[in-house]
Amino acid sequence: MTSDIADKELMGENVKAKLKKCGEGVKIYPLAKLAFPHVIELGNYCKIRDFVFIFAGKGVVIGEYSDMQPHSVIWGGGITIVGNRVSVGPGTVLLSAVYSHAKGLKMVDGLPDGSANALYGKLVIEDDVYIGANCSLMPNIIIGEGAIVGAGSFVNKNVEPWTIVAGSPAKKIAIRQKE
Repeated sequence: MTSDIADKELMGENVKAKLKKCGEGVKIYPLAKLAFPHVIELGNYCKIRDFVFIFAGKGVVIGEYSDMQPHSVIWGGGITIVGNRVSVGPGTVLLSAVYSHAKGLKMVDGLPDGSANALYGKLVIEDDVYIGANCSLMPNIIIGEGAIVGAGSFVNKNVEPWTIVAGSPAKKIAIRQKE
């Protein structure tokens, strides 16, 4: 049993050899945990800081120079794509799946097959995005290039490129100038 866990859940730099792709200069801090690293791709010079948890599901891609801050989580079992030069703030949760609440189905892990109904999706964060602390991003949305998500926001719809959104649910509050 121990060897099964060792192949699926790894912490810190020891996970690099198990990754699907590990770019040059990647920094995985000692207390970061990555489950199912064989479907994780990390771009050059990205940082996965202490207390980050990544449940890779069907696949996770994190681009070059991107930074996952402490206590941020990638969760859900679907696909998560984080672009280049993205900062994911501390305490933020990136979801790639949710449970269906239809037909009284149970919404908890570990039930017998067919007892729960997970809805797997894809979350895409494009290049040059800043996501503040303690945000929740739902599956099946795209955060457009250059966008900013204000701290504490709940994002359940696409965010247009070069906009600033905040709130719960997140709403557009400003437009940024593209460089």
